[in-house]
Amino acid sequence: MNRNVRLLYGFSFLNPFMIVIPVWVPYLATQGITMRQFMELQAVFAIVILCGEVPTGLLSDLWGRKKTLLLGSTLKAVSFSLLPLWHSYEGFLFYHLTMGIALSMISGGDVALLYDAHLAAGGERSRGTAVLGNMKLAGQTGAAVSALVGGAVVTLSYGHLLWANAILSWIPVLVVLGVVEPGAARESKKRFENFREVLFTTLVRDATTRLVLLNLVVSGTAGLVMVWTRQKYWQDIAVPLAYFGVLDASYNLLGGFAGRSVGPLSARYGRRPLLAAVGALPIVAYFGMAAFFGWAGIVLGLLIQISRGLGDVLFLNALNEKISSAFRATVMSIVNLGTRASFALLGPLVGYGIDAWGLPSVLSALGILFSIVFVLLLLPLVLRDMLPSPADAPRESST
Repeated sequence: MNRNVRLLYGFSFLNPFMIVIPVWVPYLATQGITMRQFMELQAVFAIVILCGEVPTGLLSDLWGRKKTLLLGSTLKAVSFSLLPLWHSYEGFLFYHLTMGIALSMISGGDVALLYDAHLAAGGERSRGTAVLGNMKLAGQTGAAVSALVGGAVVTLSYGHLLWANAILSWIPVLVVLGVVEPGAARESKKRFENFREVLFTTLVRDATTRLVLLNLVVSGTAGLVMVWTRQKYWQDIAVPLAYFGVLDASYNLLGGFAGRSVGPLSARYGRRPLLAAVGALPIVAYFGMAAFFGWAGIVLGLLIQISRGLGDVLFLNALNEKISSAFRATVMSIVNLGTRASFALLGPLVGYGIDAWGLPSVLSALGILFSIVFVLLLLPLVLRDMLPSPADAPRESST
């Protein structure tokens, strides 16, 4: 199981190793894709994941997390291997459909598998924050290194970038092959009768868990919007294409280190200041990027990465402590379902707004939107500090 944890950290590093993503917006622009069409494609991608999240989460819990993770990673590699062949809106639509299915199989299962591997190796629940922080750091470091590699390779040509990306996408498949399914996950088939109770508790009965889940959705949606908007931002202020990889790497590394620092910061300052920062930093970032349209705005955009790094670890750890192992992947998939559903609604509006009114106006509107969300969803957690501590977490049933 200790080997499992190391392998899953490796998977977390390699899974976001997609060297084409840091220049995805400018690349599709060379293929005649407008920002409106780009956000439409992202919305389709989000809807595919939306439809597949809970079914694939259940598949992961009942059929096996390793098997589902392996199938998703393989389909992802196939999708990237076909990407160099597409040069039209229809081709990119096919890519987003297949990639959406692949990522819906991966999401949730990797977190659940790591958490179960940590417990199976004799790890304490109180160490969950550190384990998830390490996973966050590994993922963001992988994305950062990927961005640097992509920024270097794209100077040769987009063709070199796409084929190198295709080859690298097969490495996570090999890593998953070495993972051993923990016993808790293998026994989850015996606990299917508890599924409805888990969902009811998560979404209806337990207000704390529901708020944690909704804040995870908001954090993920803000992150997805910023991933694509910031590339357009860099393009509009004439940042050289070669610097896109460096900037993307900086953003990802900062998010990773923010997530890794949750444990020490929480122990020193408590959770309330961290929760307040999770909600306030994106608001400052969006308004700041609109007001200081240039390199100062790029620096302010880093605040969103800090917020997401802190929020992901805080909320994921709280959610993992509140749910049983049997359907941990399913609940993680519900989070991702909510994120993709929100982005499917917000993404096209952002794309249309950018084409119609310009990026600064859209950024200001996003600042207003997330200010409202902060008051409605995160402020109750900040005021009452309702996140469960490890000592308060319920013990998992052995049945």
